[in-house]
Amino acid sequence: MKFDCFYYPVLSNDECVVRCNDGIRSFNFGDKVPTKTLYYNYNSSFVIFQNSKLFIVENEILKEEANIDDLKFPLKIIFNHGTQLTVDKKSDLSSIRLLVPGFFEKEKILGELFFLSEVYTRRIRDAQYSVMNDLTNSVIDVKYLNDEISRATKGLLKQLKVIQEKFITLIDENPTLIDDYLNYMHFDNEEDMLEIGINKYFEEETEQYNEYRKNSLIYNRKPIYPKFKLEHLVSSINKYK
Repeated sequence: MKFDCFYYPVLSNDECVVRCNDGIRSFNFGDKVPTKTLYYNYNSSFVIFQNSKLFIVENEILKEEANIDDLKFPLKIIFNHGTQLTVDKKSDLSSIRLLVPGFFEKEKILGELFFLSEVYTRRIRDAQYSVMNDLTNSVIDVKYLNDEISRATKGLLKQLKVIQEKFITLIDENPTLIDDYLNYMHFDNEEDMLEIGINKYFEEETEQYNEYRKNSLIYNRKPIYPKFKLEHLVSSINKYK
C-alpha cells in the first residue's frame, strides 16, 4: 500500500516546493514506516485516513486497517500529504478533507526547505567530484576544469539559491519559527539524519535509496545531527543576507 502522508519535497519547474511520494515503496502490515523525517514528525503512533479507510500505526509499525467503531476519540489523525489534525468525534471524519490546513504547516515548510538545501548541496558536491574525477587525470588547464565544474553546477546552484531565498523569507516573516520547528521535531541529541531520512524507504535502485545505502556502508561513519546542520545552514545564509 502507498500512503500520501509518507512523502518528500521537490522543487518544481516553476520553483514551487511540492510534496511527492513517487519512488517511495509500498508498505505491508508489519512494516516499519517513516513516522519522522526532517520535515514532519507524526510521533510513533497515529491513525492514517486515506481513501475513506483508516489504518493504525503503532510504535512506527503499520498494524492493520481499523474499524471506526473500535477507535477512541479524540483521535490524532494524518491524511493527504501530511495534514495533522485532532478529530474530536466520529462524525467529524465525514468532513475531514474540508478541515485544512492542519497543525504545524509552517514548521513542515521550514523542514522541507532544510531538507531540499541538504539535497541540492549534496548534488552540487557530487557534480563537482564527478567532473574532477573525469578530468583531473587528463586535463592540466585549471581554467578549463573550473569552467566545466561551473557548467555542471550552474543549474543546481540556481535552484539552491531559490531554496535559500524561500528559507530566508520564511524565517524573516516568522521570527520564532526556528524554535517552533525544533520543538515540533523534538530531535534527540544523538539523532542521526541518515536514520530519520526518507531515502531508506525508497524502492531499491532509485537514486535516493542508493544514496542511503552508500552512506550507511561507510566504515566508522559519524552521525550527522539535524540541530548542527540547521545551525550551519542558518549561519551560512545569514552571511549572504
